[in-house]
Amino acid sequence: MKLHKSLRYFFLVSLLLSAGNIILAQQSDPPFLKYMNHPWVDSVMKTLSIDQQIAQCIWIAGYSNKDITHEVEVSDLIKKYGVGGIVFFQGTASKQAELTNYYQGISKIPLIISLDAEWGVGMRLTNIDKFPYQMTLGAIKNDSLIYRFGQDVAQQFKRLGMQVNFAPVLDINVNAHNPVINYRSFGENREKVTAKSIMYMKGMQDNGILATGKHFPGHGDTNVDSHLDLPLITHSRARLDSIELYPFRKLIAEGIGSIMVAHLNLPSLDTTTGLPSTLSHVIISDLLKNELGFRGLVVTDAMMMKAVTKYFKSGEADAKALEAGNDVAEFVTDVEATIRETKNYISMKKLTSDDIAMKCRKILALKYWSGLNKLKQIKADNIEKEVSPMTSRALILDLYANALTVLNNDQNIIPVKDLQNIKIATIAINRDDVSSFQKRIESYYPCDHFFIDPSDSASCRKLLKKLSGYDLVIAGVFNLDQRPDMGFGIKPELISFLDKLITNNKTIITWFGNPYGIDKINILQKANGLVLAYQENEYTEDLSAQLIFGGIGANGTLPVTINSKWPYDYGILTQGNIRLQYGIPESAGMSSAKLNSKIDSIVNAGLAAKAYPGCVVMAARKGVVVFQKAYGYQTYDKRIAVREDDLYDLASITKISSTLAGLMLLNTEGKFSPDKTLGFYLPDFKKTNKGNIGMRDFLTHQAGLTPYISFWKETMKKDGTFKPRTFSYHLEKRYPLEVAQGLYIYKNYRKKMFNEIKKSPLGEKKYVYSDLTFIIAPEIIENLTREKWYDFVTDSIYKKIGATEMGFNPYKRFPMSRIVPTEYDSLFRKQLLQGTVHDEGAAMLGGISGHAGLFSDANDLMKLMELYRRMGNYGGQQLISRSVMEDYTRVQFPGNNNRRGLGFDKPLLNNSTLSQKDSYPTRSASPESFGHSGYTGTFVWVDPVSEISYVFLCNRVYPSRKSEALYNMNIRSEILQAIYDSIIR
Repeated sequence: MKLHKSLRYFFLVSLLLSAGNIILAQQSDPPFLKYMNHPWVDSVMKTLSIDQQIAQCIWIAGYSNKDITHEVEVSDLIKKYGVGGIVFFQGTASKQAELTNYYQGISKIPLIISLDAEWGVGMRLTNIDKFPYQMTLGAIKNDSLIYRFGQDVAQQFKRLGMQVNFAPVLDINVNAHNPVINYRSFGENREKVTAKSIMYMKGMQDNGILATGKHFPGHGDTNVDSHLDLPLITHSRARLDSIELYPFRKLIAEGIGSIMVAHLNLPSLDTTTGLPSTLSHVIISDLLKNELGFRGLVVTDAMMMKAVTKYFKSGEADAKALEAGNDVAEFVTDVEATIRETKNYISMKKLTSDDIAMKCRKILALKYWSGLNKLKQIKADNIEKEVSPMTSRALILDLYANALTVLNNDQNIIPVKDLQNIKIATIAINRDDVSSFQKRIESYYPCDHFFIDPSDSASCRKLLKKLSGYDLVIAGVFNLDQRPDMGFGIKPELISFLDKLITNNKTIITWFGNPYGIDKINILQKANGLVLAYQENEYTEDLSAQLIFGGIGANGTLPVTINSKWPYDYGILTQGNIRLQYGIPESAGMSSAKLNSKIDSIVNAGLAAKAYPGCVVMAARKGVVVFQKAYGYQTYDKRIAVREDDLYDLASITKISSTLAGLMLLNTEGKFSPDKTLGFYLPDFKKTNKGNIGMRDFLTHQAGLTPYISFWKETMKKDGTFKPRTFSYHLEKRYPLEVAQGLYIYKNYRKKMFNEIKKSPLGEKKYVYSDLTFIIAPEIIENLTREKWYDFVTDSIYKKIGATEMGFNPYKRFPMSRIVPTEYDSLFRKQLLQGTVHDEGAAMLGGISGHAGLFSDANDLMKLMELYRRMGNYGGQQLISRSVMEDYTRVQFPGNNNRRGLGFDKPLLNNSTLSQKDSYPTRSASPESFGHSGYTGTFVWVDPVSEISYVFLCNRVYPSRKSEALYNMNIRSEILQAIYDSIIR
């Protein structure tokens, strides 16, 4: 009796699912198999002729960067034959989405849309962020990152309307000269390759995208590119079982949905002369399906590759591939011939119609699992941004950061420490301009930057001679090549230059290329520091610089053996998070969309209202700089745009950034205590009305000091001219201190000012902010250190944290174009103030005072704020003790309704009960937070609880201090609140 066709299918499926059930009892099934007998699958099968069933097994190539001729060809194949799927290659996300919508719309049965996207869709599509190569990922210890990578790739595929990724590569690359796999492999160790492949696969399949393990039975030890010819692998079956087949076995057990078969010749598996594994019944049906128990989708490697096409006529290899056990012939170039030859195979009893039906049913089950039974249009709006969201960019940063591998670290040269008094040069080798790598190094420490073409021998000699004057040379080796057949991009001139460089200098080398290439340059073994970045791109350049200076640590280990010195799994751990990191908001649990749009909106409103002509905003969280942007111009004439490294007059931020830093240092050393009196430290004040002021009262502005003294007014006559013996318009011995450009003050006028301070009256003991506190305080530092107070702070703090741009009287060190002007002083100095301090009292002290006069760019000021947020630790050194920082940053006298710490400003005592408008500095600031503001419009705030550091620099006093828009619009606080509001975890 004949069985009904549907029952026959049922028995066939049952037989397929039960095959090898004793051996593979613990095995997970591919996720789509449970839909093999789904009603939707049955209903579609009933509509298909044998030609159409064969066509479902044919997937053709599609491109979104070709002309209309190609699109018509693909359309015709879909309409005429009903092919089962499209494998997209090069193009753009928007065009591919457009074509996918069109192709799906004209197809009778929904198409499988797939991509060969080993490192994400950016591997094929332009303007999409690329994830790292698999070999780079092989250096990562934390495999949960690989799972997240798989998740993100799945989301990319979902957004583009795709269902199958031809990844991961399961090949174990044991051949350094492998021309086709190499950096595409997770490495040479079977356990590591397997573990990472499983995580990549699960990350995709758990999120609805079918993974494809390739290239079965193992392409990791070949010397021939199968795109060009048929590679021969002569390994024994025992060796193949031990190495090449190992990851396939494990991933089959874990439920991988698809496996791609390579074009290889393996005599130990199939003795047929010259037969590619793609066409081998022994390798696919007997080994892969029966012995290994794989029940998922078997896909050929591209059927247009020379390894298979050169030996067969059109369509014959495709038909033979289906006969061998493949379910899908991928990248078929002649659909009509493939269908014809496959039908010939059926007529010759090489294949049966049931064989084709089973393959077709698998493909339809996959389509149902993928949701193609309810096909949806792909939305074109914002597609590129949504395929590359900022969360993916943050993950890419994490992946590269965790892969970076340190191979040499003599005397712990990495991370670079002890920045004071060190002279550093950087070199971009094989570049014709300064690199991003060098620019990021500049964020940590000012260096002299060079770039060199090693083939230019004359320039090399000059540079090598010049480098002898440096304490450390940091070099990046660029423009290398991943491919062994291109010699990894290494030329004899490069080897010669590196030999001289490393022999004659203390060096840290970063290799932006394939790890195998390192073995070709012996002198690299003698580099003091050697960092392997694996790839060259914006991420690795930035992160390598951060690693060298301790923003991040090295955690990577070699996925392959370079030589006996650097074997597999070798990698030196280095300390990280000792200095600022530079990332994006998502790197620190924040939202770029919220942060960027809100800050832009607030700042631009301020620009429109002329609250300032320009500004710089910088924010960090968890030690990661998440926002750094310059806005507007230095002045309203819009001649010079503000840059991120412009120097601003910090005004009263000087108090906590210079004087207070010095006092905290001395407190740490046991030389100063806030529990002593002013008279104890300054004998000149002992007999004045200020001698018994306690230093805690002094530093919290509740000592009764006069808020300020307008010293400058006492130098003026009623007619607006200067009194005799106060100023000169020429630098002279008696007039040594420059107050403003071309204006010098009498040498003893400082004494007069201090005498006036000593004689000034004291008010009642309550909170009244006074500049006099920090005009006096530097005298304490000088009495205790016996050196200039600003030299003490510069040497003990600024230089050690790499804040070399920070200092007084910047006109002496920097071009005026970098210094933002403040006010046009029409009353006292009668000029535009640029490079000299805005505050009159500080100007009369020669521009150096404890209450005003400090200039800085945002980056260096952020370093100091991070020193404070980290409770005195930065650059691997505890510069200020934690207990001192905790004491100085807490509210000292809440009972006096005084919110101040020692020197530091604090939130209002009842801040949490107030509205945003009435709160200070903002409603979300924790009670533990602290900071300060400056009269010129500057502001800093640090919140140890939310791990925020914030810097705002502007010149709101330009051209006149009369503008109050900055205050009225509450701009600085609104930006700070925007930072809090952007926190998502």
